[in-house]
Amino acid sequence: MASAETGLAASIVSDARFRGYSLSEGRPVGTFDFAYDNASGFYAGLSASGVLRRGGHPAPFALQGDGGYAKRLASGTTVDVGITHTTYSHYSSGERGTSLTEIYAGVARGAVSSRLSMSPHYFEPGRWTAYGEVNASVSPARNWSLDGHAGMLVTLSAPSTESYRPDFDWSVGVSRALGRVSLHASWSDGVPGGDFYNRRRHSRSALVLGASVAL
Repeated sequence: MASAETGLAASIVSDARFRGYSLSEGRPVGTFDFAYDNASGFYAGLSASGVLRRGGHPAPFALQGDGGYAKRLASGTTVDVGITHTTYSHYSSGERGTSLTEIYAGVARGAVSSRLSMSPHYFEPGRWTAYGEVNASVSPARNWSLDGHAGMLVTLSAPSTESYRPDFDWSVGVSRALGRVSLHASWSDGVPGGDFYNRRRHSRSALVLGASVAL
């Protein structure tokens, strides 16, 4: 029988950024993550997060679940397919609760990975999208890592007649491991193609600080 591993972690970030946009209006978000990995390649995860509202009052933010299958080939390349679903409360930056479901397929080799995600309702019923991304991570020194990300979102079809340009985002970050604790800092930016996430204006450029601990 294949063995399995489980993990639990807690983290906090100064701003919940998603593909170059803030979903928490620049407010801190804390998250608990549970992960399950089976030696056969199947995996699943669940995370719950809360946001610190104006005035310092905590509130529910999002609940996310995902599952998939990863296979390491003889060449050293890892292929990955899965599905993820996230439900956001009305305490996120939107005026009401919303959700996002995506199916994805990815390839990883060495320090570089890529993924293509498809959604049948990207924060709005009837909005079909495709999102392609490339990620890289290197370790220049012990307990240090440098990370880079670039992505492009394309609207395939929408419930309205409004046209949308491709939406680009990118980020660079650095992490420092201190035992079970990891400290993070990243800078994100992008070129907007449409405001899919909320009706409030916000800057695409942001510095995000965070910390996580393995429980």
